[in-house]
Amino acid sequence: MKAQELIKLNNEKREKLNDENLKYYEGMLLYIRTSWSKKEFETEEILSELLDHLLDAQENGKTAEEVFGQEPQEYAKQITNELPKMNVKERILFFAPATLFLIAGVLLVNGIFNPLLYYTLNIGTLNKTIYLGSLLLKSILVLIIFAIFIYIVMKAARMLIFKNINKKIEFFIYWMLSTLYIGLFVVIFYFVPDFGYIITVPIYIQILLGAILAISGYIIYKVNN
Repeated sequence: MKAQELIKLNNEKREKLNDENLKYYEGMLLYIRTSWSKKEFETEEILSELLDHLLDAQENGKTAEEVFGQEPQEYAKQITNELPKMNVKERILFFAPATLFLIAGVLLVNGIFNPLLYYTLNIGTLNKTIYLGSLLLKSILVLIIFAIFIYIVMKAARMLIFKNINKKIEFFIYWMLSTLYIGLFVVIFYFVPDFGYIITVPIYIQILLGAILAISGYIIYKVNN
């Protein structure tokens, strides 16, 4: 059985939990799943075992607190620490699709909106002048910021999971993080100076390259899962 099959099975079995046990279990599930450095299959396997154990206990009239204790975060943390970590190859395969989708998205958005602006408002050009030096620097900075953003969001999620925090405050926290993330993108693309060898690329090449990267990311995701 693959990790995705375990996730699907887990989702189906969770529907059998009552509201109290579901809230408790989903808190542990989110905490454990946001441990991004752990092996996915083993993570889903332990989550499935926990769910089976809780379902059996529920049939006997027990609550999640009676089964796992009154400190779900500590229990989830203990489980997380015992899970095996992904090796370098597994981490590359895990993050490669997201990286390819990110780059593909930038290329496709730019490749689609440039012609629209050109033909509707007579703004811009159908050819893109690229400075290879700044392109390389921007790409590196974007990937670093993307990795830091994902890490911070996961950390924030784990901190807030078991807190009885107002949903509006929680939304505001994530909104602020997202705004900061987008703002850094704007800073990179508008304030990094142009330098390096110059090439001119037609817009349709950008669209084609973006489509190739998106398809490649999808293939890697499907093969990895």
